[in-house]
Amino acid sequence: MKKILSVFFNTDRTYLTGLTIGESGISLDYINSTTHPIDFGNIESNESKNGMNELETILLNMNFKPDEISITLPSESVLVTKFPGREDISDDELNQLLNLEIRQIYPDRDNSEFTTYAVPLIPEKQNLQQMLAVIVKNEIIKEIENIVKVLDKPIVKYEISQLTAHTGFLHNYPELNDKCVLFFSLQSQFIEVSVLQNGKPVYYNLVGMPDNNQTVDLFEREFAKIVPDYVPVVDASFFFGAGLTKSVSQMLSEKARFLGINEAKRLNAFRMIQTNLSKRENDYCSRTFHIFPACIGGCLPAQYKRITV
Repeated sequence: MKKILSVFFNTDRTYLTGLTIGESGISLDYINSTTHPIDFGNIESNESKNGMNELETILLNMNFKPDEISITLPSESVLVTKFPGREDISDDELNQLLNLEIRQIYPDRDNSEFTTYAVPLIPEKQNLQQMLAVIVKNEIIKEIENIVKVLDKPIVKYEISQLTAHTGFLHNYPELNDKCVLFFSLQSQFIEVSVLQNGKPVYYNLVGMPDNNQTVDLFEREFAKIVPDYVPVVDASFFFGAGLTKSVSQMLSEKARFLGINEAKRLNAFRMIQTNLSKRENDYCSRTFHIFPACIGGCLPAQYKRITV
């Protein structure tokens, strides 16, 4: 049996879930969130200081005692970029490509100041294959280590929210694991669009957050990029994130069905997970399940290929 605490440093607040993974299955035993965010780009702001103090208080007083910690970061806190590549790329080639990406974006900084990993994107048309690079400043990792050190438990991984949301989906919707699924994540500043086919990532894009009247148009434009160039058909689409409202979800569902996607709805982070929470906490989960896919996925083993550099 293993107890894992997932900490998701989102832009609106920090979310926490505690899962117990044992022979009888997976149980959600803890859930919480701060009221203030932690902005790693402005760590000295009053808002960030309030967020850190609040999170430290939560960690010191929670009744869930984890064996390890998983960290999830939003795209606003890291650099996510795509570049041409292939699944069998050598470590040396990948190092060279990633170092080039870093030098182009941060010409005044040394490559050793970053922690980097890559995920192959493998669409049906192999000539379109790309690599997704995630580049995290080591100073952010140091800040996080300092925040969670009160638990005296190891941090086993750092991931970005769209990828951990994929992991959460694969656990909660096993009947769709062999289908082509489009994900639409709405945060405060960005929308992330991605596609899984047979459980493997084939497409990713990050775009600026439009106003509510333009969100549906953006969804349609992204769909037009994806079909048929990356996949021949989309079987289902899921929407999630702190920026998702009820009205936007309804509009997206209607547009998805118009485009021929029969199953289109909010992504439920808790669909296939047992719980030992109180009624009040379960009521909270039923209202906010679309906010927690990345946090729940952070507790679970990743199902995609990850190349660490």
